[in-house]
Amino acid sequence: MFEKKRGFVTGGGTGIGRACALALAAEGCFVTVAGRTEHTLDETVRLIAEADGSAQAVPCDVTVEAMVQSAVAAAAGDEDRLDVAVNSAGYDGSASLPSREWTSEMLDQMLVTNVRGTFLPMKYELWSCSGAGRGRSSTSAPAPGCWGCPDTRATSRPSTPASA
Repeated sequence: MFEKKRGFVTGGGTGIGRACALALAAEGCFVTVAGRTEHTLDETVRLIAEADGSAQAVPCDVTVEAMVQSAVAAAAGDEDRLDVAVNSAGYDGSASLPSREWTSEMLDQMLVTNVRGTFLPMKYELWSCSGAGRGRSSTSAPAPGCWGCPDTRATSRPSTPASA
């Protein structure tokens, strides 16, 4: 299905992003993995190569527009063609810290990473995917988007009497 196709995966160094990159490569897709941590990207590329796939790593902070534009251009190659994109980069604060203990800075980082960090890749992916009606893009939500806040409950606040 993905033989001779070009793919781009943000957050490709770990987790869902890595799994998607490995799956695309296993189906014959040339995959560009993008993320902030070079050694995890290199590990993904190594795993793909060991499975006889083809990939390249591109360091990229998805919150920085110039880096995203450059990374998508690298993924699209000389033909400016991108067939599939997976936007998996995300920030969930801290899985070990209850959300009631998050700082405002953590919230800001989560918003900029999860909103801008999804918008910017899609903005540039769509340009490279738009020719001849081809291309697909997928976005996965980080943990809070999937599971909510495990440390809160609907019944955690005392009820207010109707007469108050």
